[in-house]
Amino acid sequence: MILRILATLVLSACGVSGDEDIVIADFEAATWGDWQISGTAFGSGPAAGALPGQMSVAGFQGRGLVNSFAGGDESTGTALSPPFRIERSHVAFLIGGGADAAKVGVELLIGEQVVRQATGAESEDLVGDAWDVSELQQQLARIRIYDYASGGWGHINADHFIQTDTPPERFDLTARLEQYRKSAEYMDEMFRPQFHFSPELNWMNDPNGLVFHDGEYHLFHQYNPAGNTWGHMSWGHAVSRDLLHWEHLPLAIPEVNGVMAFSGCCVVDTQNTSGFGSDENPPMVAIYTGHGHGRQVQNLAWSIDRGRTWRLWEDNPVLDLNNPDFRDPKVFWHHPSQKWVMLVSLAAERVLVFYGSTNLKQWTELSRFGPAGSIQKPNWECPDLFELPVEGRPGETRWVLEADMGAGAIAGGSGGEYFVGEFNGTEFRASQHAQWVDFGRDFYAPISWNNLPQQQQRQVWLGWFNNWETCLVPTSPWRSCMSVPRTLSLRSVQFNNEEPEQLVLVQQPIEELKQLRTSTLTPDTSGIAWPPTAATSPGDLGGYEFELEATLIPGQGRSLGFRIRSGSDEYTEIGFDRWQNAVYVDRTHSGVVDFHPRFAGRHLAPARLVDSGIQLRVLIDRSTVEVFINDGEAVISDRIFPVGDDPVLELFCGGEGAQIRDLRVHRLQTVWRK
Repeated sequence: MILRILATLVLSACGVSGDEDIVIADFEAATWGDWQISGTAFGSGPAAGALPGQMSVAGFQGRGLVNSFAGGDESTGTALSPPFRIERSHVAFLIGGGADAAKVGVELLIGEQVVRQATGAESEDLVGDAWDVSELQQQLARIRIYDYASGGWGHINADHFIQTDTPPERFDLTARLEQYRKSAEYMDEMFRPQFHFSPELNWMNDPNGLVFHDGEYHLFHQYNPAGNTWGHMSWGHAVSRDLLHWEHLPLAIPEVNGVMAFSGCCVVDTQNTSGFGSDENPPMVAIYTGHGHGRQVQNLAWSIDRGRTWRLWEDNPVLDLNNPDFRDPKVFWHHPSQKWVMLVSLAAERVLVFYGSTNLKQWTELSRFGPAGSIQKPNWECPDLFELPVEGRPGETRWVLEADMGAGAIAGGSGGEYFVGEFNGTEFRASQHAQWVDFGRDFYAPISWNNLPQQQQRQVWLGWFNNWETCLVPTSPWRSCMSVPRTLSLRSVQFNNEEPEQLVLVQQPIEELKQLRTSTLTPDTSGIAWPPTAATSPGDLGGYEFELEATLIPGQGRSLGFRIRSGSDEYTEIGFDRWQNAVYVDRTHSGVVDFHPRFAGRHLAPARLVDSGIQLRVLIDRSTVEVFINDGEAVISDRIFPVGDDPVLELFCGGEGAQIRDLRVHRLQTVWRK
């Protein structure tokens, strides 16, 4: 032991790397100690986490960290370390906060010269970073943490500066995933949906790159490999052979050099127009928004091994307007004009731009659409464009253009709208006014699958099952899920005699979902009135995952319907309101609702009587509710967070002649565990 210590001291004195890390600063004390502090941004000592007015801060070690949010983003200042001698190959640290390196960041100084620099990525989740300092051995250095910014993301977070010969990985998910996959709660936490897609760990938002290739449905998505809130956006990845059972794969496209991989799409370049693959092995090509350094650009990545590994194109970006709000490309092959078409959003201008290309690399602007639709929206993003058949009219099709808004949607917060019209390969022309995609609060950024087999003769999409306004839902160690995949068509509908018929987007759960049914109950619905009467017991349901099929006959009363997840003084009410001619979901008493003041509420979708009734199909999956009205001509998607252990299904009818008929309750099996 004595010999080992002596050898380590000799190696260190000679400037040769030793085994153990050297701590430069861990910020565990209550004061700054020997650090020199200027300005007001850093406060009187290390922070214990988030400061007043700041989002949750995570990823730091121990009890304290450097956080320049003292006084908010308006405050400025610097923190300068005492000198230390460089004795290892790397200086490693944890970093988060703002991304503008000219205003916020961390610097390594030799004398007064800045020799290394790093900054955050507009995330409060700290991640590992390191400088290679092999060439600087035995020189005296200092670390300066600086905050010269006074606007949004005008702060920096940092922690645990060490000298090391084994720098950490930036996103070290491997150990966490291995441990989580062995846990008893794997994919089975209290609010974890059992037939909806969700990430194993951490934050997820928009679906990206939906494409079918070589027998697999690919689902990429916005993912934070560093934590359970938004940040460090990268592309997560999963595959399925039936759109039900998903295999989680490693990170596909990570954040690189301060540039996040924002939303986008994926195509199979079957003719190898890009030259990334070959005729025998056509490449998968991802087209996505690179977000960083004050602007958003469109980038390419490609794979020739079924999406398992990805290479960024060396000549990225393929589109750069030097614009901070230019994002979310959707690309597809337009057969009549024999070219690739890209639809991308100038989000702040609420304009969608069409581009054309023959090789996915060089793009020419074709036309623009917008501003249009809701006048309330602050932005317009995540567009999609596809051709759909019109039900009951063989051979007739229309094009549907969909785009989303971060606020101002029909139920409050974020949501989407669509237009029905014509697309000629160059421009889209709407033939109807904008209509809402979903009437709930929790369906955002839907995107359709590219390259589906022709024999399927269907269009399928899915959306993020969340709302930007209330997105920090009470789940851990994961956050967010997707809707069920939905097949799409158009239907001619007349909601009342005073309005003409119009084509509406029809969304229905994919047919494959019926494969998950394990049993069916047919509760007695005779004599149901008020107050709500139990139609099943907890034992009947056997769990939380089920679907309802029923027809509601309104009669003379105001409303009738169901209360689901009823028990322990909580319930979610789904019914038809005759006074408002609408189906509604009321989640005011649904369980945990106090995590955001705008979460609780009652959400309405217009509904017409068909053969004197309203047909409903309702999917209930622990914390998700999807209500498909009259075979999908309107949908309400809402999250709920009930805590009762004994969920009961209750029925209610109000008024003479009201009845619930044809009620069937299908028990669904999990897709995550045997």
